[in-house]
Order: sequence, then structure tokens, then C-alpha cells
Amino acid sequence: MKTPPEPAPDELDLSQLFFKLRRRWLLFAGALLLAGALAYVYLQVTPPVYGLRATMLLGDQATGSKRAQELLQILEVHDKGLKMEDEIGLITSGATVRQAVRRLPFAVAYFREPASWLNRLRPVLRREQPAAAMPFEVLPDLTAPQLADVRVYVTPAGAGRYRLQATAARARLADLPTGRVVRDTWNVRLDTTLAAGDTLRHPLLRLVLRPVPGVPFEAGAGRYGFVLNDVNGAAGRYAEGLAVRPIDHDSRIVEIRLKNSVPVQAQAFLDTLMAVYIAADLRAKNQTGRKSLAFLDEEIAKLARTRQQAAGALSAFRATRGVVDVQAQSSSEIGRLAELETARARAATTRRYCQSLLDYLQANRGGGQMASPSSAGIDDGVLNSLILQLNELNSRRAALSVNGSDANPLLVVTDERIRSTKEALMQTLTNMSRTAAIGLRDLDAQLARVRGQISRMPENERQLASLKGESDFNEKNYNFLVEKRNEAALALATNTTDKRVVDRAQRTSAGPDSPNPKLVGLIALLAGLLLPAGLVLLLDKANQTVQGQNDLARMTNIPVLGVVAHGTPADTKDLAHRNKGPIAESFRSIRVNLQYLTAGPDKKVLGVTSTVPGEGKTFCAVNLATELAHSGRRVVLVETDLRRPTVAAYFLLAPSSLHGLTSYLADDCTLDECRRPSGVPGLDLIPCGPVPARPTQLLESPRMATLLQRLRAEYDYVVLDTPPVGFVAEYFVLVQHLDATVYVVRHNYTDRDLVGRINELYQDEKIRQVYLLINDVRFAGSYEHRHQRNAYAYYK
Repeated sequence: MKTPPEPAPDELDLSQLFFKLRRRWLLFAGALLLAGALAYVYLQVTPPVYGLRATMLLGDQATGSKRAQELLQILEVHDKGLKMEDEIGLITSGATVRQAVRRLPFAVAYFREPASWLNRLRPVLRREQPAAAMPFEVLPDLTAPQLADVRVYVTPAGAGRYRLQATAARARLADLPTGRVVRDTWNVRLDTTLAAGDTLRHPLLRLVLRPVPGVPFEAGAGRYGFVLNDVNGAAGRYAEGLAVRPIDHDSRIVEIRLKNSVPVQAQAFLDTLMAVYIAADLRAKNQTGRKSLAFLDEEIAKLARTRQQAAGALSAFRATRGVVDVQAQSSSEIGRLAELETARARAATTRRYCQSLLDYLQANRGGGQMASPSSAGIDDGVLNSLILQLNELNSRRAALSVNGSDANPLLVVTDERIRSTKEALMQTLTNMSRTAAIGLRDLDAQLARVRGQISRMPENERQLASLKGESDFNEKNYNFLVEKRNEAALALATNTTDKRVVDRAQRTSAGPDSPNPKLVGLIALLAGLLLPAGLVLLLDKANQTVQGQNDLARMTNIPVLGVVAHGTPADTKDLAHRNKGPIAESFRSIRVNLQYLTAGPDKKVLGVTSTVPGEGKTFCAVNLATELAHSGRRVVLVETDLRRPTVAAYFLLAPSSLHGLTSYLADDCTLDECRRPSGVPGLDLIPCGPVPARPTQLLESPRMATLLQRLRAEYDYVVLDTPPVGFVAEYFVLVQHLDATVYVVRHNYTDRDLVGRINELYQDEKIRQVYLLINDVRFAGSYEHRHQRNAYAYYK
């Protein structure tokens, strides 16, 4: 007997995991084949997508030139600039993408459907083509509504003619340049022919088809066609594969990537997108410069008017007050006052000298020496000449008077000349005195006037300073704004954008970026392995049936008697007369274990039961009794499962025509009449006999207890094929007569919860001496018994 191992904690057993997966290798093979087929179809159906890359320098965050920025700072116009995320958002914005698309021939998208088995049921294999690879060119009328987003197939219809076909359950007529939907239409059926170069005037289409020289329709190449796109649809398709990011965290260079199935069109779009963004940036900067220029012009006009008014007020004040320069005039008036006071003092001195000299001459009309008037500060030529002449005459008279008398003619003449000179001198002094008096009066008037002007000077100076300060302020601001206006005009004329293209658009690789056959193959391989592995693990976790002794050890402490190998129908046929093979060896091992357990004279009655039908309890009871008989014991097999009797079939007996246990318990026959030989030496049978109406009452009768007592005395082992525990109560009627119970659990069939029920009975001591037997174990499919899979070859 095998002692159940202690329950082990849940841990990952890689060996057990690989064993479970290896058992389902057919599932893995099928999953790999299916994944490979799907990968092949995916590679065929998915159009190749090419990656393109371009780089662009976004410059600093400020907009406009440095001069414009300095001007905006001076004028307190704060511009915080754009962040990198904002600029990336502008590049990928719908407005920028649509503007770039409008510069391209966006309206027509060409395609070709190759002649492949994948397109037989429906067109799933389609390849978009550049315009240069098509045998025709479509020129739609962009001013008329067109059938948008519907595949139109073009086939040659003779020399210089084309056939156009299209079907759609629902479509729309749209204005292609704006994307505006004109109207919806249903059940579109288009089938018309058109000559090359002619205009198709159809309610749904208005276009011209022209052949492309040198590109013919290839025979067997499939179907050609085109789709008309509005600007929104074309922009949306480009925007789906557009990605912009900086090449580094602090870098102002951004990398623009685009994925598209037509690299020529994608390259043109990326170059156009960068050109549109740079042009928009330059327009924004020029607009900022023009606004600055307009602002300066407006401010200059305002200052010009204010400046003119301030200058007029200053001129009027100067004209009315006679003030040109207050400071200079103040200094001049003070100097003039000093000059006038000096002149008045000189004039007063002159007048006083003249009056004094005149008084002297009038008092001394005779001759005598006189002082020169220049000594008094009088500088007059006539006066000085007369005084000098008088002094000479007085000197001559004095000389003549020394040697002559008063009658001397020379002396008389000299005296006469002295008198006349004095008269002339007195007359001159009188005139000079009068003139000095007049000058004094005039100087006094001038002094009064100058002193009045000097007293009024502080108020004029204050008013003049205020008017002059306002005028100077306006003049300075005017000159400053005129200078800045000239600088702004120069900056606007020479303005350039700080954005520029670093690398123009080019393909990132020689082949398509997707689909990647290696990656698709790897994904298919992983899917072909992981999905069935997950399914196997899921089914294993969802499987609640008994998988082996480890499962039983986790659920119950009932010891395991042994395991019975799985056999083919040929292996189980007439097994009672065969003593070779894995099944026979399994029961032989069980018999040996059972003999150790049931050693003793009082352990002779064995019951074989299970929980539900189908677990092989009758099969195990028959083979266990047979194996006990082969060991030299006298054994009797009693079929106590009176509801579904099957023992007779194992020994080629007709159960309905034989007396059996039911006949004996009903007292319709004797023991010898119901007991039958099995054909196996040492083994007798007591089959069920006729199926009774009330089997429980028969098994509870005293004749059943008497029968078992008699069989216990006659045989070494009495094996009872009892009814299942889970369905009927007959087992609990018989359990009082049993020395031991063999509880059959079928591998991968018996539910674990059912084992829990027998375990409850065992723990509650309602049944004793219970041993588990695992039936129908596939050694090759059981991890616990995998080492026994070679027993099939060894037993032969």
C-alpha cells in the first residue's frame, strides 16, 4: 500500500508544468499551424507602411527679431513666448495639417487590388499606389460636389476609353477643398464609360481621366481604382501617423516622423508641413512687427499734436512776457542794473564837478590857475581843452605881470583872452551840468524799470520752466518714438524666422517599417505557444476531478490502496482469464497491499463501492476477487448492487435467467441454486438475479446477515459489489457487515467534492477501515505515474 504524502504548499513545479503541456502537443501543433496561417494572411493583407523622418529647429521661445523684442519690452508689451509642447501642438494641429494638405494633390488616392486568392470572396488585399505608378491620371473638378470615400474601379474599355464602376450602400457628396458635406446618398451604383480627356458629367462625379504615357494596364495585375478624398479626410489620414518629439530633453530640435503606405506622398507632405509651419511663424512675426509699427505711428501722431500745442503755448508766453531765456535774462538785467547805477554815479559826479567848477568860475572871474577836470573823472575834450587853454593863459599873464604893468598891452590882451576863455568854459560847464541832470533823470527811469523787471523774474521763470519742461518732454518722447519707429520699420523689412529645416524628409529604412515579418512570425510563435499553454493551464485549474494521489492527500487522510492502469477494450475483455498486462499487475499489487491490511481471521468481508456510477467499482470488484482467487484463496463475489447488476456480463452469464441474491433473499431458492461458478479456480459468484422492486428491504432482511455469516465461514474472502454511496442508501445497510471498504475513485472522472463526502463519513467514524483505489489511470498522461508508462511494454 502507498501512504499518501503530506499536502505540499502550492509552488511552481516546472517539471509538472512541462509534463502537462507536453501531453497536449497536438493542441500546440494545431495552434502553431493556425497562428502561422493567420500570420501569413496578415502579412499578405496588411499594406506595407514606410517610416519617414525629418528634423526642424524651432529656435528660441520668443517670437520676432531681437530689436522687435527690445521694442516690445520698452513699450511694456510682455510676450512670454511659446513652450516646446505648444510648438509641437502647433505643428500637429489640424489647421496646420490641413493647410499643408491643401498645397498637395490631396483629392485623389490611387490603389490597386492584386489578383490573389485572398480577393476572391471580397477585396481584402489592397495596395495604395503613387500617381506616377498608375496607368491613368484623375483630374477632379474641385468646384463641384464629388463622391467622396468610395472606391471607383477603372478598367480599359477599348481604345482611348475607360469604364468606371462603383457601388456603396451609403455615400456622401462633399466639397473636396472644404470638406463640407453637400448631401448623403444611398445605394450608389455607378457604371459608365468615359473617353480619355473628356469630362465626366455625372450627378456623383465630375472629372477628367487622362492616360499616363509609358504606364500601361498590366494584364493579370489585378484591378485599378481611385478614391476621392476631401481635405478633412486626407488630413486625418496623415495626422494618424504623424508624431513630433524633441530629440533631447533640452533640445530645440524636434524630430517629425510619419508612417504612410506611399513614401513619395509622405515625403512631400512632411516637407510641405515644415514649410507651412515656418511660413506661419514668419507671418506671425511680421504681424507682430506691423502691429508694433502701427502702434508707434499712432503714438507719434498723438505726440505730434501735443508737441505742437506745447510749443505754441511756450511761444505765446515768451511773446507776451518778453522772456526768451529767464536765466540769461536775469543775469543780463542784474548786470544792466549795475551798469546803470555806475553810469548814474558817474553822471552825478560830473554834474557836481561841473556845478562846483561853475560856482568857482563865477566866484573868481579873474585869472587864476585851475585844476584839470580829468582829475574828477570827467573825460570831455572840449572841457579839457578850455581848461588847458585857461591854465596856459593864466601862466602867461603871471609871467607878464612880473615884468610889466597892468597897462601892458600884452597883459591886457591876455586878460581879455582869459575872460573870454572863462566865459566859454562857464558856458560849457553850464551845458554839461544841464546834460548831466537830464542823464540822471533818464538813468533813474531806467533803474526803476530794471528793478521792476528783476522783481517779476521768479514768476516768469516758474511759468517758463513749466512750459519749457512740457515742451522738452514732448519733444524728447517724439524723437524717441520716431527713432524706434524707424528701427521697427527696419526690423520688419529685414525680419526672418528663427525656425528652419535641419533635415528634409527621408525614409528611415530601405524597406517598410511594418508589417515586420520577423516580428509577426515571433508574435505568431508566441501566440501559438502561449495561447494553448494558457488554455491548458486554464482547463487544468478548471478541472475539479481527481488527478492522482496528491489530490487525494490534500482532500483526505484515507490511505490509498493502489492505482489501476487504464486499458483498452481489448485489455479489459475476458480479463478474469488473463494474468498478464498492466491491469492485471495493478490488481496484483492491490491484492498484496490488501492482504497486509486485512491480515487476521476476522477481516474477510470486503466491500467495493464508489460515489457515482461509472467510476468502475464493479470492474474493480470483479478483478480484485479474481486476483484473490489466483493467489490460492477461496473467494466468493456477491453482487449487492441490486439496481444496476453488471457482474454477470464479466463472466458471460445471462443475469435475467439466473437465480441470484434477490432470489435467495426472497426465499425463492437455496444458496447452492443462486451460487454459480465463475470459471476462475477458487472463485464463486452470487449474481444479483432478477432486479427487485424494493432492494433496500431485501438487504436489510435477516437472511442477508445469515448469508454473510455462512459465506464468511466457507470462504477466505467475501467480496461485495455494493451500490454507490452518493445515490442510494444500500451501502449504509451493508456497512455493518463489512470488515473493510475499498472506495473506488476514477482518475480524471470523480469530482473532488464527492471525495469530500466519503472523507466526512470517515472523519465522523460512520465507516471504518476505508481504503482508496484510483481506477483508470493513464500512466502516460499522469504526472505522478509517468515513470510507469513503460510498464505496458514490460508486461507483454
